[in-house]
Amino acid sequence: MNSPLLELIFLSEKRKDLLLFLKDGPKTISEIKENLNVGLVAILPQLKKLRENSLISKTGDIYSLAPLGIAVVGKMKPMMDVLTVFGSKYEYWANHAVESIPDPLRERIGELANCTFSEPPDRTRLFEPHKEFVENLMKSKKISGIASVFHPLYPSLFLTFAKNGVNISILVTCPIYERIKEEYGPELSEFLKFENASFYVCSKKIELAYAVTDRFLSLTLPFSDGTYDHIEDVLCFEPQAIRWGEDLFAYYRKISDKLTEIH
Repeated sequence: MNSPLLELIFLSEKRKDLLLFLKDGPKTISEIKENLNVGLVAILPQLKKLRENSLISKTGDIYSLAPLGIAVVGKMKPMMDVLTVFGSKYEYWANHAVESIPDPLRERIGELANCTFSEPPDRTRLFEPHKEFVENLMKSKKISGIASVFHPLYPSLFLTFAKNGVNISILVTCPIYERIKEEYGPELSEFLKFENASFYVCSKKIELAYAVTDRFLSLTLPFSDGTYDHIEDVLCFEPQAIRWGEDLFAYYRKISDKLTEIH
């Protein structure tokens, strides 16, 4: 799609920054120069183009968003966040099943704008939980996690967290529950006795795996062909990403059954 408006805004960092800066309110030319760290010669042509296209207006020495500019800038930040998420490591997102994220949360994926990625484990620990993931879990006071795959270390690990007073909630799919019940029944029974521990079983298909704590979010997406990626996780430490993770857990918790005893 050939859109002169999109080109006007996104093909110039100066114009993009100008519009976002004016979102906070009218600014003088001095404030614009100082905050955007630009000279008068560099910024005046950009101000002129934005005025000519009715995105900003000028009264004396004051520049502000015009009504059209207000409408446009209101949608710029979410779009830029999405582009930042996917652009940070495009190959990862292109090769993984982003569609495994529920629609309401996928629409907010821009909230993961400052995500990083876990370091791939070495060959001697290829199928173990990532070191950075476990280290951050150990420092967390509140943990919520969704398990769509089974790892034999997790039942005892999460039971330890419960014993240590961590507020922990685990949500699993029916197949994962059946295996835990069969192979780790005593651990699960003990886990369910703690007031600070909750366990949920979801009958719906879940392809992603993740954990969110008071410190960070760790998200594991399957590859586009559905196979599990045990090498690389998305890691986020920003407050907005943690809120996103909490909302993801709440989404699945609403469609799951809380377990109080093994049955």
